[in-house]
Amino acid sequence: MQQTEKKAILDADLVNAVVGATQEVLATMASTEVSLLKLEASSDYKPSGDISGIIGMTSEDGEGMFALAFSRSMANTLVSRLVGVSPESVSTDDRCDGVGELINMIGGHAKASLSKSVGSIYKLTLPTVIQGSDHQISSRPKNNPYLVLVFEAEGERFSLQVSFKQYN
Repeated sequence: MQQTEKKAILDADLVNAVVGATQEVLATMASTEVSLLKLEASSDYKPSGDISGIIGMTSEDGEGMFALAFSRSMANTLVSRLVGVSPESVSTDDRCDGVGELINMIGGHAKASLSKSVGSIYKLTLPTVIQGSDHQISSRPKNNPYLVLVFEAEGERFSLQVSFKQYN
């Protein structure tokens, strides 16, 4: 019973940490208000959007990943605010660097929040960025449920997919 209670607490803490981190990072770094529209469970990762920033997270209790996915236009809008240029002038390199930095900051905020609320030490991997319509992420946790958080900002939707597998 104690294992189940700990897992349920971690799940709630993980969701709260990720939602809070996403809203705070985009408000602070991209001057963008973000609303959580819905939360869905998924049996596997389903890519969405044109570009994804991925970061892994580990602790002594488990391991997982966050995958932040945007349309190209949404990525250009957010990255333009990070680097101080117009959305039309965001280069491919800027877009990739910016999305990588956004997932890194969101992961960092979520990690700090989780470490504080759960009492475990979490570590992040380096971020990876993949782009292209219908892109795939092959080195993701497999046979592990995902939580899909759908957000809205600037009139567009984007998603953050989260997976965290508890060690037994």
